[in-house]
Amino acid sequence: MKTENFRSYNQRVYSETLNDGLKITLIPKKDFHSVFAALFVNAGATDQQIVDEKGETIIFPSGTAHFAEHKMFEKKNGDVSEIFSAYGAFSNAYTSQSQTVYYFQGTENIDQSIKLLLQFVQEPYYTEASVAKEQGIIGQEISMYQDMPDWVSSFGLMKNLYRKQPLGEDIAGNIDSIETINADLLYKFHRYFYQPSNLQLKIAGNIDPTGLLALLKQTQARLTRPRINFSRVNRFNAKIPVKKSAEQNMPVALPLLAAGIKGSGNLPDIDTAIDLSFSSDLILDIYFSDSSDWYLRNYNQGFLNDDFSAQADVGRNYNFITFTGHSENKELFKEIYSQLKNISYSQELEKEFQWQKKASLGELSMSLDQLENNVFTIADVFNTDVNIFRVIEKLRELTYRKAVNLFESYYNLDSFSSFCVNPVE
Repeated sequence: MKTENFRSYNQRVYSETLNDGLKITLIPKKDFHSVFAALFVNAGATDQQIVDEKGETIIFPSGTAHFAEHKMFEKKNGDVSEIFSAYGAFSNAYTSQSQTVYYFQGTENIDQSIKLLLQFVQEPYYTEASVAKEQGIIGQEISMYQDMPDWVSSFGLMKNLYRKQPLGEDIAGNIDSIETINADLLYKFHRYFYQPSNLQLKIAGNIDPTGLLALLKQTQARLTRPRINFSRVNRFNAKIPVKKSAEQNMPVALPLLAAGIKGSGNLPDIDTAIDLSFSSDLILDIYFSDSSDWYLRNYNQGFLNDDFSAQADVGRNYNFITFTGHSENKELFKEIYSQLKNISYSQELEKEFQWQKKASLGELSMSLDQLENNVFTIADVFNTDVNIFRVIEKLRELTYRKAVNLFESYYNLDSFSSFCVNPVE
């Protein structure tokens, strides 16, 4: 078992990759009474096409990953979440663009909960009847989102940025796509994406690493299966131009504006991805946070409200930036675009960068008081054993010049787009 010692945090992190490829990371924290465990599946909403071991192409409809996650808790003998509750644990799951995550937190019966987590995720149970029932449930969920202005605004922007690509589709899919999902398709999705070599288990809390690793090896030995070779088909295409603008009328009091930039994607390695994620956040803080001159000027002119936000998303094969907020003046789009053009290396902003970085380091360090923040990191979507403490070290090493260079390399203003939800007249 590999051991890393992070002395500044008085923290050891243990990791091992089992023979079947399952990656394990253990973070003992004796001052905590509870345990948080998460099983990461390196597959999300954008994983819609693969080439299997026979060289044949398999296409999964939009929404398959999300559908599989919804059905995973349902087994022949009942709902797995009820078993977690009987053990005294809270359980849940979510699907993102790049991954699916199943997790629990509890203070008792930890061994039983950990074994259950490994078992129920790796042993699917799908029937045509249960799939048909779920199609109705998810269909209602999709219809509900379409009546929510915030969702319409964000989704409209993503459709502009990623035309004819999975990132431009809702994680839940659409009414037509989920109707094509059946039990056989879900088993096939599980067969490729849920194999141990595509999984990562992270556990933090009051644990004994040695004893727990023995339990994990024993449990996994009964679940392991032969590795199946396949390759993902990356459907991200930076060459497809963005749709510059679009709008929709809805019953809102104020126009809801969204703008963004599609990045170039195709990050070469995990280190670049981590650096770009932090660089994007820090650059946006310098130029667009509520302490920036730009924000104060536009706020005083009435161009933006308190709900304005700017954020970056860096994942497997993609990166993008989004700006959202209510505003009665669409000139805000031009103001955002002009400010983006101003981003460049400036010695005058070196102190501001260092201040923002120090603030981010402080927030990350304080966040470790919550067990889940020891488990979830920006590196999770890359299916590596990079832990939160190594991520923090990467931030500490990041320089202002490198941050600007990365920002300029992976974002191009030619890929700027906007979307507006207008009040119904």
